[in-house]
This record gives sequence, C-alpha cells and structure tokens, in this order.
Amino acid sequence: MVHQLLVPQQEIRTGRLVLTAVTPADIDAVHELFSDARTWTHLPAGRHTSRAETQDLVQRKIGGRVRHGLGSWVVRAADSGVFLGIGGVDLTAGGVWNLGYRLAPEHHGHGYATEVARAAVDAAHALLPDVPVTARVLTNNPASARVLARVGLAQVWQGPTRTAAPEGVACQAWSDRTLTPAQLDWLAANA
Repeated sequence: MVHQLLVPQQEIRTGRLVLTAVTPADIDAVHELFSDARTWTHLPAGRHTSRAETQDLVQRKIGGRVRHGLGSWVVRAADSGVFLGIGGVDLTAGGVWNLGYRLAPEHHGHGYATEVARAAVDAAHALLPDVPVTARVLTNNPASARVLARVGLAQVWQGPTRTAAPEGVACQAWSDRTLTPAQLDWLAANA
C-alpha cells in the first residue's frame, strides 16, 4: 500500500464548502459527529459508541482513497473553516461508487448535503466515467432521497435492509444509470 503522504492531497472548493481528504487528524471531529445520536435518528444502531469504531472508519476511508484515487472528504465551511461533516464517494467491492454523507445536525437544511453530493458525483464521473454512482438510503429518510434525486440519481431497488433499522423500514438503492444484474445484486445484498 502507498503511504498516505505520497498520495496527492485533493482539495475541492464548491460555492460554500472546502472538501479535503479525511486524515488521522480528523478522527476527533469525525468521532464527535458519528457518536452524536442526533446524526443517527434514521438508523440508531449505526451510532459509534467507541473511538475505535471511528478510527477504523477513518482508516478505511484513507485506504479507499489510496487504492482508488478518490474517497470521502471532510466537509468544512469555506468562509469559516468550521467542520460540518463528512461526505463523498467510496468505491465498493460491488464495482460501484457509494455516495454518502453525514453532517452535524446544526448544519442540516442549508443545502450542504446537495453541494457535497454534487461534487462527489462530478469527481467520480471525472475519475472513472464508466463506474456507476450509487447510494443506499432508508425509507424513513426522505430528505436524503430528495438529495439523491437532485444530483441525478434515481431509485432502482427497494427491499429489506440488512442493518438494524427500525421496524418497518426498508432500504432503497439509487443509481445514476442502469446497473448490471451483478451490481444490483451486490447493492441488495449489502442494503
């Protein structure tokens, strides 16, 4: 594996955000976000209860960026540098990009999720234009589904989730294009 310091650092600026590669220096901020129950109202079981969970997440994000040239970013406000959250795309074992984001609750409702998602879709298309951009969202999270639609993804599947979601909640898979049967099967199996 190539050491992280040998990989060129990406910085993407959008209208209001600065997106930078996740690094070990971000573990405390990411842990504060991922351990905050308010960021897990749609999937309470996903909340991080130990710093070790967050360290593992950050290391996986770094490893994915090293292997694939793109990954999740730390999201900060361009005008103040305030940490807003984390988001971007990660290449999956299913051969598709997975779009995701998690923003601190005080920063919800300002269009930041759409801004991050649009930058991620654009970056994925620029790097590997033939690889689909997908996302998975729970049916109890219609706000995230609206973000996905805004950035050009459409729902391609709905079914049972494999995560510990609240009773009666299903998972949806979204994509920016038609998926192969193997890609769709992978998304359903990892819902």
